[in-house]
Amino acid sequence: MAGLAGRWELARQVYTNTEAPAATITPQHIAALRKLRFAWNTRIESGGPLVDPQAPYGSVDMASDLRPFIGTHDRLAIARFHREVAAVLIWALDNREIPPAVYRLAHLDNATMEQRLRRELAGVPRERVELIVAGLPRLEPDGHFRFTDQHRRLLRKLRFEWPDPQMIGFVAGNGYPVPAVHFKPPFGDMTSFDIDMASILGVPKPSAGDPLFRRLYWEM
Repeated sequence: MAGLAGRWELARQVYTNTEAPAATITPQHIAALRKLRFAWNTRIESGGPLVDPQAPYGSVDMASDLRPFIGTHDRLAIARFHREVAAVLIWALDNREIPPAVYRLAHLDNATMEQRLRRELAGVPRERVELIVAGLPRLEPDGHFRFTDQHRRLLRKLRFEWPDPQMIGFVAGNGYPVPAVHFKPPFGDMTSFDIDMASILGVPKPSAGDPLFRRLYWEM
């Protein structure tokens, strides 16, 4: 967190404000939204999806990635725009639909996902790493992913949010503050995320250890 604070000292007020910024959605916001890259956090609770804190818009230099959209390298302006894009993402997940279909995922393939997961699991016993990697959802050989109606229904209920000040350091690590899933109850307020998922999908309560819901959650 020290490195993060040093890089963004002028912008801390932007990142620690949990209220979504009031901003008119512009073509610049939409263009930046389309550049967002996502990752899976393995360190908090049972894990979960988040915008990639290391390279939220494709590279480790967020200012350079966003400068074409706002025309400045000013840290505070970049931070404000990034915060606005995060708010647009959260709004879109709640209010817009992605139709079920087969999608080609840009800048992502099976090898890249596995390499990233192994880096995230550094320090975990090897046997445990191999077990986790074996369960990693895989794309089709040509890089396509089948987005189903189950994914669509779960995505509408996914609790994606801007982290509160106490969580920013855990989410960002040595990267940037980013929106992330609510790691403890990602789909609701019940005691188990798979119970929430079953309710959303309209299926019976899962039995203990049912792998279906874990797989669906990881596919998110």
